[in-house]
Amino acid sequence: MAVQDDSREQELCNLFNLVWDPDHARGGEDAWFEMTVNGKKVRVAVEVKSTTNVSISTARDVGMKHIRKWRGKIWVIGYYSAEASRGKPRLVSTLCLTPDEMEPWIAQVEGYIGTDFQIGELAAKKMTRADLSVICGEKKVYSLEDAKRLYKKQWKLEEYRNAMDHADGYSPERMLEILRQRAQYLMDRGATLNNPHIPKSFLKRFGDQLITHEHASRIREKFAAYFKDARH
Repeated sequence: MAVQDDSREQELCNLFNLVWDPDHARGGEDAWFEMTVNGKKVRVAVEVKSTTNVSISTARDVGMKHIRKWRGKIWVIGYYSAEASRGKPRLVSTLCLTPDEMEPWIAQVEGYIGTDFQIGELAAKKMTRADLSVICGEKKVYSLEDAKRLYKKQWKLEEYRNAMDHADGYSPERMLEILRQRAQYLMDRGATLNNPHIPKSFLKRFGDQLITHEHASRIREKFAAYFKDARH
């Protein structure tokens, strides 16, 4: 994330009284807050976005993990003026959307990439012992080095050892499982969508929900209503 975008994100977190995660770029949550609803303490994950344009950029290499993650988050969007004020874009208004409100767009992205992921999953499952022999050679027991050569850095050493079903390695059946997992990983990478934008046409329907004051209380009121309606 660019430093400028990072600064805007922190500003939004301060306005909405969110806990900001500085390491979120590594795959964690942008931010979160806690509140009590119906006597139950709830931690709410928040996706924080900002824009000086008409659409919202999301993430690189969007796959099914993103879809699952997005469906459990409240979204905070900050609209900034392209004209700088004191050297930086000025916040004009904000928007807070629930998972249900974001669902039509999320489902559209899922529909676009979902078929490719299904193809990859089916293809990986169809790999056989014959395929294993072609790729890794035919052995009664495969070594740790054989597995590392196949699965690369996807596992730590402890995970490689835990996957062994022989004292000193892997049976052909276990190695075939690892091969299928590797194939699934490679196919998933090829099925991702780079930075799908949330278009102006989608966000326009929420034009009457723009927030310009009392940000912290508004997001909590909205989540409380969503939590009650969804009966989580």
